[in-house]
Amino acid sequence: MKKSGSKFAVISIIVTTVLSTLIGGYATLAARSADLAQIDQSLQKVVTRVNAFPSEAISAAILTIEDESLDLTLSLVTQEGEETIINESHLIYPGITDLALVRKGLAGALTTARPTEFRFQSAAIAGGDYLVIASSLDKLNDNFISNLKNLGIFTAGADALAIFFSIYFLRRHNRGLDAQALQRMQRFLGDASHELRTPLTVIKGYNEMLSKGQFTQVSDQSRAFSRVSSEIERMESLIHDLLLLAELGESKPVNFAEVDFDELVKAHLNDFQVLNTSRTVTTAIPDDCFVQGSRDHLSRLIQNCLSNILRHTPSDAPVSVSLRNVGKRAELRVEDGGPGLPDSAYGSEIKFMNRFDPSRSRESGGSGLGLSIIAAIVQEHSGELELSKSQLGGLAVTIRIPN
Repeated sequence: MKKSGSKFAVISIIVTTVLSTLIGGYATLAARSADLAQIDQSLQKVVTRVNAFPSEAISAAILTIEDESLDLTLSLVTQEGEETIINESHLIYPGITDLALVRKGLAGALTTARPTEFRFQSAAIAGGDYLVIASSLDKLNDNFISNLKNLGIFTAGADALAIFFSIYFLRRHNRGLDAQALQRMQRFLGDASHELRTPLTVIKGYNEMLSKGQFTQVSDQSRAFSRVSSEIERMESLIHDLLLLAELGESKPVNFAEVDFDELVKAHLNDFQVLNTSRTVTTAIPDDCFVQGSRDHLSRLIQNCLSNILRHTPSDAPVSVSLRNVGKRAELRVEDGGPGLPDSAYGSEIKFMNRFDPSRSRESGGSGLGLSIIAAIVQEHSGELELSKSQLGGLAVTIRIPN
């Protein structure tokens, strides 16, 4: 859980950083583009006025700069490459003596650094000379750098909030999980102690009567020893089931390998049919059904499915077992003609020691953990478990395991 929580926090920070950078970066670039468009608009105003009054080009340019209160530098570049400053601005203008560059400015605004970065546009005037209208980019660059800094601060703040909320919600989530785990553990221990109490009481009672010589007849003593032995076997079975559930509940990885699932099912079915000659057993098992999993745990899963039928159905109740490949999963379906489960049990979540009929497990010698173990093994194999009514009249257990 800690690893998944840390992973969640890291993903949250990465997502927050990426989103903040994308949104903030777009806004920063958009603001720079808007500032640059405003500078280009100022340059174009002057060029438009110059082109409108070619005979008074210089006067038209100066009047436009003054009337519009534009912070622009105006210079005259002769066809010989000599340059004269006509109007100064905040720009520390280094001058342009390259006529090729001046001519490029006739097509539109350009950015150059000679050595100071600035934006300029040219206009041709009478006599073959040129007017160069230039604007400083210092304010634009300062705003851009400031926006980048603000973006960094905003991203850092967003990451800090993401870390805070991740820690806050993860702690709340973990506290909830801890409370649920504690509740499950308390219920598990309570049910386990309840299950162990009955055989222990029987063993203790018969032991006291035997030790006090209350059974004088050999037949009574034999019956008492038989009852003690059966209760010991019941405790051993219960403890074995509890240990298996504890093993399945651990987070340590299980080494999965390719398992010949149809061979495993056929082997258990063969034993089941040999020991249950009074039952009608219908099977439909293919020869090419393989899954990825633990052979031991899958063997226990099949064994529990069949053991539940032995414990909870009449000895002559029919049984149907089918196996097939459905897409990328193997589907095992075990049906019986027994009494089935209460209607409320179908589709319900199977939990530790969950008895759908509280009386039948004790009467049949079961621990009530059979379906819990089946559910845990299916979950371990990333499969699906479905309980439904069987066409035979009892319970149908459908298990789907990835190939």
